[in-house]
Amino acid sequence: MIERPRGTRDISLEEMEKRKAVEKRLRFVVESYGYGEVMTPTFEHTQLFLEKSGPSIIEEIYAFEDKGGRNIALRPEFTASVMRMYHEGMRERPKPLKLYYFGSVFRYERPQAGRYREFWHFGTELIGPNTPEADAENIALAYDCVVGTGLKEFKLRLSNLKILYTYLDEKGIPDPEKNDIFHLIDKGDLEALSNYSFGEELIELTESKLDELKGYLKNTEPVEYLINVLNILELYGISSKDYEIDLSTVRGLDYYKGVVFEIDAAGLGAEKQICGGGDYKLGSIFGTDVSAKGFAFGFDRVVLALGDDLDSTIDKGPRCYLIPIGAESEEYTYTVLDSLRRNGIVADIDLMDRGIGKALSYADRGKFDFALLIGEEEIEEEVVSVKDMKSGQQKNVPLENIVDFMRGVYESK
Repeated sequence: MIERPRGTRDISLEEMEKRKAVEKRLRFVVESYGYGEVMTPTFEHTQLFLEKSGPSIIEEIYAFEDKGGRNIALRPEFTASVMRMYHEGMRERPKPLKLYYFGSVFRYERPQAGRYREFWHFGTELIGPNTPEADAENIALAYDCVVGTGLKEFKLRLSNLKILYTYLDEKGIPDPEKNDIFHLIDKGDLEALSNYSFGEELIELTESKLDELKGYLKNTEPVEYLINVLNILELYGISSKDYEIDLSTVRGLDYYKGVVFEIDAAGLGAEKQICGGGDYKLGSIFGTDVSAKGFAFGFDRVVLALGDDLDSTIDKGPRCYLIPIGAESEEYTYTVLDSLRRNGIVADIDLMDRGIGKALSYADRGKFDFALLIGEEEIEEEVVSVKDMKSGQQKNVPLENIVDFMRGVYESK
């Protein structure tokens, strides 16, 4: 028997319904902020990801040589691809440019709970502005996305990498990426950090509260910038009780340069992070210095974090199952079916020539909200007999009112 590849999974009908509900919510939020959707190829030239993340990335991705001898890789994330897309054909568009995406990505790593070799990212890129207003909107949008999914228990952690860059520069280390300091901070390796002459103080800095940060710097501009961002966040209704300042949030990637953030969900254990993002620089790969900010959700982890609460986030109209009674009612029933579907109402029809009892049993098992029964009497009276599958109540609705009736059910939910 041929089984699915390791690190992948099949998504059932029920699970897919839940995922589509979460996707719908996320799309609604980002589009309300003025973002438009883009899509990039599933595979890119491997060099794109090597330029973005360094040669070590090759061990973590699906990279191969195609039949034409080209080095190709399945995308491990979207940011590099979107920036390639921007520089290839969107540079002349007015700024800010607000883009979002949703699709599968691939990493070759050990599968475990919440971590797969094929998974999905939902994310955004804000290209052009380099202001505290842009940083604040980037964070507020991610925060609103989480709230929009219905997730209740999560933690938002904020930092400004320029605080660490400034501190280390003042200690005589202008390029901390070259000696692994940021990596040690990201991994929480306090023992290795303490080997530096300023290590103990650096650890104190990463654990300090906002009002303590200026005491570690001669140039306090990065702290003042972060405070400015937080003041704008307050205008979005996101106050200090909704986040924590955590300078150990460094994202672990060299291209992040300014304000960064991560969002953790409760109950996911080691794989608790569901979102990460911030201010980054990738334009140098393409010979420009364009500013960009963005974030990406690990979509699968969001769905996993919602768990049994996910049903409460599903916002859908009524599902109708039409049951024609007798061959003479078929034309009338299909007229009703077509009218419902053309007006955006989910409608299905019995295709198995079942009796009424078995057809109603199928509607019940299929979790339809209503069964619409149509026989000779309904045709004569120009009505539809509507049975509420939950309450068992049944009533006749005039044919001309059936769409409005179903819409009313949806609006009253």
